[in-house]
Amino acid sequence: MRWRFGDRRAFGAAAKCMQRSGNAPAASYVLATMPIDPDQTATIVTSRAIRAGHEQDFERWVEELNRHARAAPGYRAAIRLGQTAGFQHLLFRFDDRAAAETWHEDPKMRAHVAIADRFSTALRQLEVGDGVSFDLPSDASASKWKRFVTTWLTVFPVLLIVSMVIRTVLKDAILPLQLLPSSLLLTATLQWIILPRLQRYTRFWLLQDGSGRLKKEG
Repeated sequence: MRWRFGDRRAFGAAAKCMQRSGNAPAASYVLATMPIDPDQTATIVTSRAIRAGHEQDFERWVEELNRHARAAPGYRAAIRLGQTAGFQHLLFRFDDRAAAETWHEDPKMRAHVAIADRFSTALRQLEVGDGVSFDLPSDASASKWKRFVTTWLTVFPVLLIVSMVIRTVLKDAILPLQLLPSSLLLTATLQWIILPRLQRYTRFWLLQDGSGRLKKEG
């Protein structure tokens, strides 16, 4: 997924759009009015896939992160983009690359980042300029073999149970009549019960690359 941020109006429009979507508390999105940015302005984007059950831990962590950022020299603004409760993108703008790197490498910041690393997987990107583009991780970035394994391990027992029940109840029916309710039950169970929960509880692992960071699409 690609996000592009340019001048003040574009940055603000993106924030308002995400705020209306209801993916996260409205107050968490825009932390400062976006100024007109010079060419050397640095943007840090940190994407995090949060382990299921730690969403509130993440909310508290972000509040403290915002306080760290606002106190840092060269801080300009911040914005938060939430795809889901378990998938968040945090953007921070600084006067230049040196200010951004100094903030990120500060010992207190590194210790604070280590806290989030215990319950989330992250990818950090930094670009300099008034108009910058980022390729952000998304659920489409998930490893195909990991998605295959987790889906198959979930579908097999459900398919087995549904098939046994249908064959017991409709044991004298012809095969197409047995498959009709089986397919309906399996599809409905996957669509509304299993797959949403499977994605929530496995996203943390599905989106990791070999180094433990979040994968980007492609």
